[in-house]
Amino acid sequence: MRGSFLSLPATLAILLLSTLTIAYRPLQFVKHTGQSGRADQAFSMVNYFNETTQQSDLYVHMWMFRYKSSNKGWASLGLGPRMKGALMFIIYGDPNSEDKGMTLTVRTVDGHHPPRPTDEMKEFYSGDVPEVEVVTAHFEDYTGDWYSEQMQAKPSHLGIADFIVRGYDRWGAAELGVSNETTKQAMIWSSNFRQDFEGDFSVDRAIDMHQFGLGFGFLWVDLLNARSDVAFFGAINELNDHTGISETAEPKPPTEDELKKGDEIIAAQIGGGSTSEVDNGTGEGDSKEAVPEDSGDKAADESTPPATDATPDSDTTTPGADDGSKVEEPVKSVKQWNIRSMMWHLHGFFMTIPFVVGYPLAVYLLRSPRTSAAGTAFNYHWTVNSLSSISVSIGALIGFVNSRSISITHQYIGILIVCALTVQLVLGWRHHVVFVATGGRKTWMSTVHVILGRVVFPVGIINVVSGLMLRHYGWPVISLCIALAVVEVVVLTLVVGQARKRRPGAMQKGPTAPTADEAEEYFQLGGDDDDEFSDDDDDETGRLNAEERVKKEAERDEQRKKLAKLDRV
Repeated sequence: MRGSFLSLPATLAILLLSTLTIAYRPLQFVKHTGQSGRADQAFSMVNYFNETTQQSDLYVHMWMFRYKSSNKGWASLGLGPRMKGALMFIIYGDPNSEDKGMTLTVRTVDGHHPPRPTDEMKEFYSGDVPEVEVVTAHFEDYTGDWYSEQMQAKPSHLGIADFIVRGYDRWGAAELGVSNETTKQAMIWSSNFRQDFEGDFSVDRAIDMHQFGLGFGFLWVDLLNARSDVAFFGAINELNDHTGISETAEPKPPTEDELKKGDEIIAAQIGGGSTSEVDNGTGEGDSKEAVPEDSGDKAADESTPPATDATPDSDTTTPGADDGSKVEEPVKSVKQWNIRSMMWHLHGFFMTIPFVVGYPLAVYLLRSPRTSAAGTAFNYHWTVNSLSSISVSIGALIGFVNSRSISITHQYIGILIVCALTVQLVLGWRHHVVFVATGGRKTWMSTVHVILGRVVFPVGIINVVSGLMLRHYGWPVISLCIALAVVEVVVLTLVVGQARKRRPGAMQKGPTAPTADEAEEYFQLGGDDDDEFSDDDDDETGRLNAEERVKKEAERDEQRKKLAKLDRV
């Protein structure tokens, strides 16, 4: 039957079925700037089982808020618990264009990389790909009531995308799969409102990484109770928060008020409001589905889902409620405080201080003429290095606990650095003990210790900078870090060069090795007379006169006992 209304028998059948089997709850997600991350997007979903095709179709009504007529950036939604294997729907475009058109592209990815159109990822996934039918994708002027306190403005435009994912539960690349009968379907969202597309808004346009720390998040969606026997695009009320969705765990069961509202929405769809027909893809007129003509209308009407979880100003990231699955907060948040975001800042602090301050200072203290003259160079060197290594250990532990997966270059390099520093610690200590025990003979451990230190320091600085960039710190901070590193390299090069010239045997050929007593005095934990890890450990150290040797004999005996115990350890 063709027409804008369903037949009476069909209507009665649907009403009966709805009463017996369907408990529809409106489902929507809304997140604005400042609400634990900059999503500036919203969506609603309706889970519809198509009797003609015998498959589940997902009716998605997606919004993207734009401020000051900006044509930069993108917003996305993905079916799946993480990027790898997620079926992603990405929207972007220019609200100032004449046709107000907006691009919707369907993509996936095989890891933490820029996603690409699904037809380019067949080597990664060659299974069933749901058909995505785009009903509309366009911009329009925003006329709603939302006002952003952080942006100090209302949105200027609203990007609207209505699309149907036919047979969406057939998508098999997502970890844990996609189900039409679950109350906790894992999904993700992400956004980037800085990318300049330079006029190229094609469907295969490469996109930049999402805003790290504030531009992505995780969702658990109740698709079971979003099921309807009527196909339509659900309305969105941007003044409310989430309904049928949680960012931390499985959503709460529907309330009586939600189910009652759902019944009213279904009744309104069946009962004869102004509707238009959308072909379900089969080409048969009797199988057409009623879709509201005004599906892009932003005003809250009688079918608008109620606020069930929060008010517009509610804090969805209450301290103490973080189970590790929440979205991260912006680097600078006007209103909110987020434990996980704070932990990322602590991770960066504990990792940055050792490489920007600690390790360079330890090298300087070992080679400095002041500490060498005072006999404290080695003592200062190992003390500062130990404190720096403790800081790195704490930072690495925080990063490991806070990370949901190990998937980016910054993480892999960080793991290698921690391993290298562990080797450095062992080499430095064993060199110290063996040098004393063998009467000052040079070992391969000292050479490796010096070379490895010169490799780890610049690599560590590079990883610190990459971490600052991932966390979207400003270029003034990043530039300051780089400038400090460059200055430190220059200063340490000069200090090491001067230290070589000062060594007693620096201008001699074939200097004699120090005696065991001299080595013990040189490496004592309470103080020393020269730099321990020199490039030429065979140079003579400063010799103490006979009187000083007699006075410090007792100290050397005590030092031998300490070294013997530590060597056994």
